This record gives sequence, C-alpha cells and structure tokens, in this order.
Amino acid sequence: MHEVLNQTAPQLRGAYPEVEPLVQLRYAARQLQLFKPRLARADQAGSLLTRYRGRGMNFEEVRYYQPGDDVRSIDWRVTARTGKTHTKLYQEERERPVVILLDLRSPMFFGSRQAFKSVAASGIAAALGWAGLQHSDRVGAVLFADDDIDTVRPRRSHHSVLAMIHKLVERAGNLDSPVAADGCQPLKTLLEEARRIARPGSALFLISDCHDLDESCAQPLYLLTRNTDLQVLRITDPLERHLPDQSLTISDGRHRTFLNAGSRPLREHFADSQALAREEVEQLCRRHRLPLMDFDNTRPIVPALLSVYGSRQQNRRSTP
Repeated sequence: MHEVLNQTAPQLRGAYPEVEPLVQLRYAARQLQLFKPRLARADQAGSLLTRYRGRGMNFEEVRYYQPGDDVRSIDWRVTARTGKTHTKLYQEERERPVVILLDLRSPMFFGSRQAFKSVAASGIAAALGWAGLQHSDRVGAVLFADDDIDTVRPRRSHHSVLAMIHKLVERAGNLDSPVAADGCQPLKTLLEEARRIARPGSALFLISDCHDLDESCAQPLYLLTRNTDLQVLRITDPLERHLPDQSLTISDGRHRTFLNAGSRPLREHFADSQALAREEVEQLCRRHRLPLMDFDNTRPIVPALLSVYGSRQQNRRSTP
C-alpha cells in the first residue's frame, strides 16, 4: 500500500505551495498515525514515544469524595461551602485537539532543488491536518509570518483543514526573499501564542527550520509542554549543511553575489558552524524531552511521513 501511495502522491515542487496538491494529500494521510511516531535514532532528540499530558477530560459533575478518588480532583470550594469533601468527575474526551504550528517566515523561503522549505513545510502541515481529521480529532493551526500570526481554531471539520490550506498558501505566496526586509519576529512568539490557544491535552506539531529554536525559547517551551504534547519537525535543505566544492552564485531575491565555495577552509568552517547550530537545537529538545524529526525538503514528503507516522510501521512495532 505504501508503494502505491508513494507513486500516486502529489509531488510538491517549486517556490510556492498550491492548493490542489495539498488537498490531494488527504489520501496519503489515511495511512498516518500521529500519536506514536517511529523515531529513528540518528540525528534525533531521543528514542521516545510521544507522551500526551493533561487530563484530556471534560468536567461532568461533583459528588461526595469516596476512598480511592484522586485527591487532586477534590473540589475545595464545594468542600468548604458544605463542610463535606467533594470531588470532581470528568468524562474522557474522544478526540484530541491537533494544532499545527507552521513557520512561514522569510528564512523558510529557500531551496537548492525540488522544493523550497516553505513548500515542504506546507505539505507536511496539510498531511498532518488531514491525518488528524481522519482520526476524528479537532484540527487547528497557527501560521507564523515575519510580522503577523494567523490562527485557525481547532474544529472537527474538513473546513478547518481547508481554511488552514488556503491561509498558508496565501501566506507563503507573499514571501519573496529569504531575508526579511524589516526583520522577523522570533520563534518564541509563536510558542507563546500556541500556549494561549492550545487546550490541555492538545497535540502540537511545530514545523520549522528551527534556525532560532534556541535558549530564548526555553521558558515558552517549558510552559507549553506542561499540559500539551509537542513534536518538532525540522525542515532542512542539504545546502544549509554542506557547501558543494564549487563556486556558487547566491541571491537573497534582491541582490546577487559570488561565493567562493571552492575554498576548503570555508566549506569546513561552514559545515562546523551549521553542525553546532543543529546540535544546540537537539540539546534543547532533549532537555525538554521533545521528539525531533528531520525532513529534507529536496525529497518527497509522503515517503518521509510514512517512515515516521505510517500505520504499517506502527503495526510492525506492536508485533512481538
């Protein structure tokens, strides 16, 4: 089945995402299971399954406390008013809110071949949205631009996923340079906004190149992950890790310049600095016990998603 999907899945290419291929990803999304990703051990933050926090429960009623009840559920206001110990009862939620945090700032407008990072990230966001809806979860999104934030409130409706797709296509379509003319807001702002809208027990997927997922994000990450579950999906381009051994002409969309990449010391310095930056992100994720998955924007996204979230992989892992 995976081989058939790989052949029929839409190929995302170019500098800008389009609505039709993102809608077509709903077929491939049927094979995705979001809540127990298979983590490779190389270049990852850790070999752990996701751990969903918070009750994931809706309040139902208050009754007298009974031996064995969780003391954390005691309703102290009612207890004080009546003089008898009461406890709150909760009803388990049948769906979990899925919130996609999509980075569409200027640095995502880059790609050496196949597709820009913003295009690959948009495809992954759409696929995860369809997968959440397929499993009857409420799906929402926070779209992060250089100077603005768009929010799609979680709903259990295909209209919510379609609204996300149309908004991200619009946002990504406004990008014209990997360098923001007036700078861009930091990633910690996105994390703070996510904390504002995400209910306890929500599943959050951060899709970004993580270039500024650094110590400034430590406090927002800590607060966000106390009651929600966050996975980090890092979008990378091979050219951002290693320079080729020939000279390059590079552009920021406005100006062109010549880079003497034929210099071995330059290539080594570039590779070392990029490796250090990647390691800092991985250390931060390990410290907060966050799953970190890498996606190469030059490769088709459907096989990459199936290798991490594919239902067949889950069946294999559960087989003794």
